[in-house]
Amino acid sequence: MYSNENSTGAFHAHSPMEAEVFKPLLTCAQGKLFDDHPFASPIALNLFFPDEPYPDYVDLLTREIGFYAKHFHHRRLTKIWFRGKPLLTMKAGELAELAFYTHQLFYREPGGSEEYGFECQPSDITPGNLALMKGLRFNHLTFSLNTSLPPKKQKTSQILSIIDEYDFQECRYRLDISNTDPDTLFCWLDTLITHHPRMIEIQGLDGMDGSVTLASLADHFSAQAYHLLGDRFFVPADHMLLSLQKQSDLQYTPWGLCQRQLGDWLGVGVDALGKLGSGYYQNHLSSHQYRDAIRNNQLPICFSASYAEGHEKTLAWKLVDQLLCYHCLPIQSITDTARVSESIHGVIEKAEKLAWLNRHKKDLILAENGLNHLTQFCQELQSL
Repeated sequence: MYSNENSTGAFHAHSPMEAEVFKPLLTCAQGKLFDDHPFASPIALNLFFPDEPYPDYVDLLTREIGFYAKHFHHRRLTKIWFRGKPLLTMKAGELAELAFYTHQLFYREPGGSEEYGFECQPSDITPGNLALMKGLRFNHLTFSLNTSLPPKKQKTSQILSIIDEYDFQECRYRLDISNTDPDTLFCWLDTLITHHPRMIEIQGLDGMDGSVTLASLADHFSAQAYHLLGDRFFVPADHMLLSLQKQSDLQYTPWGLCQRQLGDWLGVGVDALGKLGSGYYQNHLSSHQYRDAIRNNQLPICFSASYAEGHEKTLAWKLVDQLLCYHCLPIQSITDTARVSESIHGVIEKAEKLAWLNRHKKDLILAENGLNHLTQFCQELQSL
């Protein structure tokens, strides 16, 4: 296995979250991604399926997975996510072939505790497709919804009831609310919560009318015993991510919040995103370039970047990661950063004066006003 070192380009983000994560990264040679480092931590697979199907896509994916398996087969595989639009890109038999192949190549987590996730759209929700997911041992389902119309007009309750019948370990709803009015949004939230999802992810809040704030959403969810994590996730009180938050064991990634121990995500597929150590990479967006690389026994990576140790952007990102994971900043870390960057220290001082942060013992805690300006705060830190 070897990489194509002549790549150019920049990251193509699949979501607002990914765009935020990539801001502090600096271009690096692909070889740096594969530098020797301890391989003790668990890994995950992030398989991406684009909007358009490709006739030989399953063969290309299995060959790319085979490249990585030669290096990482001995590490515990704890997560597999089929992201994008797998049911549009692949036939049922192809998805089954891919799932079985993946299970054979990697060392699996003992005790059946793996997280097998599948992203889908409303048009994907049929008994046949849900039975396929369950048959292939997918236990996490992320269901993306456009909330511009009320749930009754989209027969959403009927669709959610069908999902409930298949008893997934964790159902997550992802809402795009950028074109939603406040009354419609709260109608959606009240409808969704009756189905007891394990997570509701809100995207597009900044594009809505200012009358709906992150703090007001948090209050609405709190009345239903759901808690805010990061800048868009709402989970019930017994969710594992809340336990990890209390243990200071969270990291913020393009794929959401997860345990810090999970070091590497192997991105597989056209336009897929991956992470190795402190570096991120992305595969070719062009299906032709992706196919050519695989056929030439090359990793189809078109762009790679990493956090630069001690760089101002990296220091700023570490503070953003703290804000998003824990809604606070340790005063000691701010003191340490101030010695290196007056600019970062100035942004934090400004946040205190605006009452976005309140001092409490050894931390600066994000106040309600800070919560409502969390995106702006993070952007100011990363725009230095």
